[in-house]
Amino acid sequence: MSSSHVSWRIRLAFGIGQLPEGIKSAAFGFFLLFYYNQVLGLSGTLSGTAIFIALLVDAVSDPMVGSLSDATRSRWGRRHPYMYAAAIPFAASFYFLFAPVDGLSEMGLFWWLTAFSILTRTFMTFYSVPHMSLGAELTNDYDERTLLSSIRMVLQLLGMFAVLIGGPVIFFGATEGYENGQLDPAAYPPFALAAFFIMVIGVWASAIGTHSHIPNLPQAAPDARFSPTLVVRDLIQAFRIRSFSAVVSASIIVGMNQGMVQALMIYTGTYFFELSPNEMTFLYAGGVIGVVTGSMLTRPLSNLVREKKHLYIAGYVWYTVLTSYVIILRLLDLLPENGHPVIAPLYIISGMFSGIGLGLAIPLGSSMIADVTDEHERRFGNRQEGIYYAASSFAGKAIGGSGAILAGLIIDFAGIPQGADPATVAPEAVVRFGWALGPAVIVMTAVAVVCISFYSISRADHEAILREIEASKSVD
Repeated sequence: MSSSHVSWRIRLAFGIGQLPEGIKSAAFGFFLLFYYNQVLGLSGTLSGTAIFIALLVDAVSDPMVGSLSDATRSRWGRRHPYMYAAAIPFAASFYFLFAPVDGLSEMGLFWWLTAFSILTRTFMTFYSVPHMSLGAELTNDYDERTLLSSIRMVLQLLGMFAVLIGGPVIFFGATEGYENGQLDPAAYPPFALAAFFIMVIGVWASAIGTHSHIPNLPQAAPDARFSPTLVVRDLIQAFRIRSFSAVVSASIIVGMNQGMVQALMIYTGTYFFELSPNEMTFLYAGGVIGVVTGSMLTRPLSNLVREKKHLYIAGYVWYTVLTSYVIILRLLDLLPENGHPVIAPLYIISGMFSGIGLGLAIPLGSSMIADVTDEHERRFGNRQEGIYYAASSFAGKAIGGSGAILAGLIIDFAGIPQGADPATVAPEAVVRFGWALGPAVIVMTAVAVVCISFYSISRADHEAILREIEASKSVD
C-alpha cells in the first residue's frame, strides 16, 4: 500500500466505479417505491416489505462477500476478479426489476420485486464491497482518503444526476396518455435498459483503470481462508473496535433517514407542495448540485475543521435543518398557500442547500472506515478492508432499503391513494404525511449524531497508528 498520494488517473478510475451505484441508488431511492406503488398498484406496505426482505439478505451477503474477497488469492489480487465478474449480472438484475412480466397479480408483483431486489443488491455487493475496499488500499494518507471518498461521491452523484435529470427528460416526459410521464408503465423498461449499459461500462472502466495498480495493493495472507464461521468471528472482532461500531451505526441510521426522504421526495413535491413536473425536475437537479458541491468542499473544509467526526456532524445537522424546516413551516401555516410564487423556489432552493450538508458528510463516513482498517491492522496484524466495507456497503443500501420501508409505512399511514391527482387528495392526508416526515428526519439525525460521537480516531491518533504499524513491520 502506498502512503502517498495516488495519480489523478487512478483517482478518477476508482471514482468512476461509483457511477453505476449512483444510478442504482437514485432509481431505488426515488423511483422504485413510486413505480411499484403508484404505477403498478402494489401497496406501500407490501412494497416496503419486499425491499426489507432484500435488505435482510444483504445483511448476510455483504459480510460474506467482504470476507471472501479478503481471503482471495489470484493473479488479479483480492478485489478485481469480483469487479469484472459482477458487472453484467448486476446490471441485468436491475433491468428486470423495472421490467416485470405482464399480468402479474399483486402478490406476483410482490414476489417479483422481492426476487429482483435481492438479485440486484447481491450482485452489486460482489462489485461494490471489493470496489470500496480499494479506497483504503490505494493509500493510507489521512487526507488522501478523504479526497478519494469525495471523488467517489461526486461520480456517484453524476450517476444519480443521470437518473434524476435524464430520466424525466428522456423517458418520463408527458405523453398523450400520461400528463405525468412518471405514471406511464411503458417508460420504465427503456429507462432500465439504458441504465444497464451505463452500469456495465462504469464497472469495467473502474476495474480496468485500476488494474495496473494491483501489484501495489495488499494481498491476502498465506493462511487466509474463507468460511461462514470465520465471517462471524471477523465481524465480532470488527465491532469490538468502538470507532467502527460508531461510524457504522451512524451510517445506517443516516442511510435510513436519507432513503426515507428520497423515496418520499416525489410524494412531498407532488402532494405536499403540489409542484409541477418541470418544478420536480428542478428539485432533483438542485439536490444533486447541492450534494456535488458539498462533496467537492469536503477536502478543502477538512483543512479548517481538522477532525473528520466534527465535519461529519456539521454536515448532517445542516442537511437535517434545511430538509425539515420548510415542511414544518408549512404544517404550522407559516407559509403561503401552494401555488404561491414563493413556494416552489423555496422548496427547491432549500433542497439544494440541504444537499451541500449531505455531500459534505457522506465521503467522511467512508474515509473514517478506511482509518479504522488501519486500527484493525495495528491490533490484529492483518488487513481486512472487505469485512469493514461490507458494513459500509450495507449502510449505503439502507438508503434504498430501510428508508423505503419507512416511506411505505408513511404513505399508508397518511392515506394517499394510488395514482391520485394532487387536487383530489384529502387535506388531512397531506397533513398526516407532513407530520410523519418532518419530525422523523430530525429525530433520526439526532440518534445518528449520538452514535458518531463515540468515534475516537483523531488525526493525531491515526498518525500514531501508522507509526506503530511501521514499527511492527520493522521488527518482523
